[in-house]
Amino acid sequence: MHTNLSEGQLDVFARDGYLLIDNFLEEDIALQLLEELKHWKEQEAFRIAGIGKLTQHKIEEDFRKDEIKWIDRENCLPATKVYLQSLESLMKQLSREFYLSLKDFESMYAIYPEGAFYKKHKDRFQQQAHRIISVVLYLNIAWEEKDAGELLIYSNKQSIKVEPKFNRLVFFKSELLHEVLSCNNTRYSITTWLKDQFNEVNFL
Repeated sequence: MHTNLSEGQLDVFARDGYLLIDNFLEEDIALQLLEELKHWKEQEAFRIAGIGKLTQHKIEEDFRKDEIKWIDRENCLPATKVYLQSLESLMKQLSREFYLSLKDFESMYAIYPEGAFYKKHKDRFQQQAHRIISVVLYLNIAWEEKDAGELLIYSNKQSIKVEPKFNRLVFFKSELLHEVLSCNNTRYSITTWLKDQFNEVNFL
């Protein structure tokens, strides 16, 4: 399991603003993680994702059509807990290496049904100013090009296409524009935001 980034990986992130890591978790943990996501789907715990927060939250299916379930870090299932522990290690290293003062993170399971997408946007904006780094782990077994649903990251005046292959982790600066292309097959992932604010602080 990749709990510490190499000097070379840190250099890539510093240069490009994003980093991709394949086989991030041990395979059995990644497989169990997918089963835990599907468990919550069977429990009808997912909801249609919207945009905005609190009173400004609204559903806009012409902008995004994914389904999400927020992860409760205190009461999550075993493989999810292992993954979150690896994220905590990642957060501490990035905070230390890049002087980011990262303090906390929030995570959610995400499902993109066939035909779903998420148009070009940023994760860090006025209402989400404390999101510093966005992290996505893909859980799509035997993904093929025809399945689509790639992530496009716009960095240094170019677009980088990230294929959502099983057990692939990608993280990038939350200020970067990005989008999820329309899916031709169901797409599973876990999205996390590393923040410079504790989750219980909501008034800043």
